[in-house]
Amino acid sequence: MKTIRRTLLAAALSTLLSTLSHVAHAAGMRDETVQVPLRAGLFAVNLTARIYTPPGDGPFPLVVINHGKSPGNAAFQNDESFYGQSLEFVRRGYAVIVPTREGFGTSGGRYVSDNCNVADAARHWANSVEAAIGYARTLPYVDSTHIVVIGQSQGGITTIALGERNLPGVLGIVNIAGGMRDDKCTGWQESLVRDYREFGSRSTVPAIFLYGDNDSYWGNGELSRRFFDAYREGNPNTQYVDEGVAADGNSHMIFHHYAGERIWLPPVGRFFESLGLNWRIRYADPHQGKTVAIDNIDIVPYRDVNPGIGAGMEHFLHADPRAGRAIAIAPNGHNGFATGKDAQTKAMNFCTEVNGIGCRLYAIDDQLVDSAMPSPQGDAALKKTATVAAPGQ
Repeated sequence: MKTIRRTLLAAALSTLLSTLSHVAHAAGMRDETVQVPLRAGLFAVNLTARIYTPPGDGPFPLVVINHGKSPGNAAFQNDESFYGQSLEFVRRGYAVIVPTREGFGTSGGRYVSDNCNVADAARHWANSVEAAIGYARTLPYVDSTHIVVIGQSQGGITTIALGERNLPGVLGIVNIAGGMRDDKCTGWQESLVRDYREFGSRSTVPAIFLYGDNDSYWGNGELSRRFFDAYREGNPNTQYVDEGVAADGNSHMIFHHYAGERIWLPPVGRFFESLGLNWRIRYADPHQGKTVAIDNIDIVPYRDVNPGIGAGMEHFLHADPRAGRAIAIAPNGHNGFATGKDAQTKAMNFCTEVNGIGCRLYAIDDQLVDSAMPSPQGDAALKKTATVAAPGQ
């Protein structure tokens, strides 16, 4: 009964989300939440997915980004937006779909555990990804003959499992810190190596593996090298990228962090080019305020005092505006950036804590609030916005 109630609840929630789905056009950029149908056993469920595209009608080649799994109940895990990561592909002319797999977050269905059999579980998880690709193929602005699938952590092993299906149009797969570890399973390391060997023996799709040397799941790189070597036995068109030691102590999360872009973007870009795909930036300004381009770094004030303000603004632009984001700037060159609930208050507090004097909110969510130039009109607009805006919603 609990399973049936949960399925019905998920179906009702999916219907509600479908009704509430909207497209946020920023300089013509599509940012849309959709419901992807998936047949799961006797039930048909809907998966939540986020879609981004550049301005225009396309058709655009497609990038699929697959999320990992946090500890605990998958149903309570927040949907991943991968907003900043997706922007890097949108800027280069790609449509991006980020599916929330079955049993996770706001998607319907039931999460299937690995139960010490990662290969079979990953094949089940890959059904959600194939459903998302199938949905994307129906969209007129998607070029379904040029697809690259990316996954991190559990999403990485899911992507590898999808690769053995050799789907039409899938030109390459990117495995970032991929795998599934369960310390309760005896010999899980050797089992994963065997799984990678089996997947590689069935795949003909070019692949790239990216792992670091201080991964909280895979260690110093020796085990991940074994994953790669086993996979490459069957699929020699595979390459390995050593991401090195992450400064924050955990290379497993490099794909998630803004600072990690300088590590994973270059090799991924070279991989795309090796597939004959574009990696040149075609859309420099996918963000737009109502009157002024919000991502015009050149107009951000006080950069002459502290060029680091520009870097702070770039960090702001890579955060998901739907989740809440804000940046405050002070005339003495300091700034504060925050995301999530109460982002505006947090940004102002951070700006003050780093010795900012006269901190002012510069941008909130997808709006350029104030140029931080001293003018009475600017002061009034800032005061009005700061009191009526709803941060983090």
